Amino acid sequence: MIAFLGSALLAGAQALPAQEPAATLSLSEAITLARRNNPDFLATENDVRVADWAVRDAYGSLLPGADVSTSLSHQAAGQQRFGIFTGEELGLGSSTGYYSSSYRLGLTYQLNGAALLAPSREKSNRRATIAGVEAAAFNLESNVTRQYLAVLREQDNVVVTEQELARAQDNLRLAEARVSVQAAIPMEAKQAQVEVGRAEVALLQARNAVFTERLRLMQMLGIDIEAEVQLTSRFEVTELPYTREQLIGIATESHPQLRAARASEAAASMDVKMARTAYLPSLSMSVGWSGFTRSATNENYLIDQARASMQSQQQSCNLLNQISAGLSTPLPNTPADCGSIVLTPDAEAEIRSSNSMFPFDFAAEPRSASLTLSLPLFNGFQRERQMETARVAERDAELRLRADELRLRTEVATAHANLETARQSVALEERNRELAGEQLELARERYRVGVTNFIELQDAETTKARADRAHLAALYNFHEALAALEAAVGRNLRQAETR
Repeated sequence: MIAFLGSALLAGAQALPAQEPAATLSLSEAITLARRNNPDFLATENDVRVADWAVRDAYGSLLPGADVSTSLSHQAAGQQRFGIFTGEELGLGSSTGYYSSSYRLGLTYQLNGAALLAPSREKSNRRATIAGVEAAAFNLESNVTRQYLAVLREQDNVVVTEQELARAQDNLRLAEARVSVQAAIPMEAKQAQVEVGRAEVALLQARNAVFTERLRLMQMLGIDIEAEVQLTSRFEVTELPYTREQLIGIATESHPQLRAARASEAAASMDVKMARTAYLPSLSMSVGWSGFTRSATNENYLIDQARASMQSQQQSCNLLNQISAGLSTPLPNTPADCGSIVLTPDAEAEIRSSNSMFPFDFAAEPRSASLTLSLPLFNGFQRERQMETARVAERDAELRLRADELRLRTEVATAHANLETARQSVALEERNRELAGEQLELARERYRVGVTNFIELQDAETTKARADRAHLAALYNFHEALAALEAAVGRNLRQAETR
């Protein structure tokens, strides 16, 4: 089995060479391979990862949110426009180009009933998801078991068909021997040849059925291998040590599908609680920090503006001195020293220094903070509709659980009765097969000594073939009935060594 597992897990595996021995596969190994490789089951199992992250996200909603942003911009030199007027028309002239940058850091926090209940709700949904995966795993195990039995059934059918072919060939040799000594007519040998041909066709079809069922088993296992695989598990016909009431109790207590239905019901109940949180108030808080920089592309433009501003102040100072000199009582602080109002080299250097802040020497802006408490009053019956929808979903989950319980009770009782019938049928068909074998041996001996004709031998052969196939059908009807009972109970009921 080790070699088979290694080759089964390789992508694009090819058929094993004919000279190599066939790989072996037990039922437990087949179930393990299916859980590792079956695409449909793996797709269902992946849902657990989504459910895990939903729980993490629910806890994350209880933490504050943070965001940071920054921007860079450039404005070229040129005429500014203010409404329908240009800067030149307003006496402002042309402006120089500017580089600017800014940042903002914000913290936000929101708290409401839905956020507080979200972790419990997502945990409930995760439990429902895990229960659904367990139910899917059990269904996969049941399907693999039945397909494994289907392959074994077709393999045993090949054995029965080979026995029929061997007996047909023996009958042909017996008929030809009698014809050669003129103890039988040539038609009997021809009829024996026809029976051999029919048996050969049946054997060809039986072998094709084995190949087909084996491919279906490999498909269910999620691997692409057409090599010969020897199934090693064997199944015995035994009487179960459980009563029907015990089996029903096991099914209603621990069946994976019922556990999944109960988990879904619990999740629906949490949805009802979540819907109620729409009536609760919500709290939101935010704090923000921001800063900016701006630098002119032409520093001389800023210097010229500063000089023009100084000249304007100097002119205003001179005018104020002249006015004060003409008054009988001079104005306070006059006459002023207007000659000191000039752009000094230090002031010019400071202007140049302040223009070199771009892009990261930010000037902080005033911080901002807000706190909001809101209570919903009326939103057009949306809350009421959501509440009723959640209640209906909860009730539907309860009804589905009840329906599943009733269905499993019926399925367990039916499967148990079918199993008992199948077990008794195996014993009866075993006796019929033995009697048919004795009848065939007697008919062959009678034909050998010439007491009867070939038709009687053919009838005995037909009876024996029917008895063999009826016994084979009864045997696998028992195993299939047991597999159906296991599916209904939700537990393995076979002996460990048969798996």
